[in-house]
Amino acid sequence: MEIDKGYVRMVAEFPWEDNLVERKVESDLKDLLKTLVAFANSVRPGQVAVLLIGEQDDGTVQGVSNPDNIQKRIRQVCEKIYPPIIWRSEVYEKEGKYCVRVEVEYDGDTPHFGGVAWVRRGSETIKASEEVFQRLIDLRSSLVRELSKWLGKEVTVYGDPGTVPMSRQEPGLYRPVIHIFQHRWAAPEYAKIVFVNAHWVTFEKAKSGKKVSEPLSKITLSFDHERGQLMVIVRY
Repeated sequence: MEIDKGYVRMVAEFPWEDNLVERKVESDLKDLLKTLVAFANSVRPGQVAVLLIGEQDDGTVQGVSNPDNIQKRIRQVCEKIYPPIIWRSEVYEKEGKYCVRVEVEYDGDTPHFGGVAWVRRGSETIKASEEVFQRLIDLRSSLVRELSKWLGKEVTVYGDPGTVPMSRQEPGLYRPVIHIFQHRWAAPEYAKIVFVNAHWVTFEKAKSGKKVSEPLSKITLSFDHERGQLMVIVRY
């Protein structure tokens, strides 16, 4: 099944933000809960979102008056988030002033809530749309989660020959008709994963640029050690 290019653009990818770094001064922590929820919902698997408390947007260091109280406040805010997020905080010194660094990791339990589900869009924190919310739910599937780690990257796609039906012969008008079945991924191919949700994954073939989608029900994952990349095995 082929996917129209306009459709691929229409269905947005997961709400991951490439630049998940924010700076806040001590007097601007009223939306701390919203920021941490947005980080937890927007950080890519294997990466870390960072909040620097005590620094201004331009990097100017203002520092905080009481680092211990700031860390206590962070802990209290994180306790309000459900499901719990993976986070840590530490005090650091910069230009002779104390600041607090908060790191949030992807944990696979998205979406997280602190009232509503927030995500990042550029440098803003916004409420997750229904479509983005569903993407976050989809990530709870281990298969979707692993495929998502390879979004925009090359993988090896291999058709499972053991699932191809045997050739069969049927009576014809004048002579028997022989049906020979061949897998649509007849030989290992290299393709980039361009989209994945709870139902299908879309590949862009490296040689032709053709987009092909496969239902997740036909997918098994392995690893191509020769090329150091994910191997996607597709049943007939």
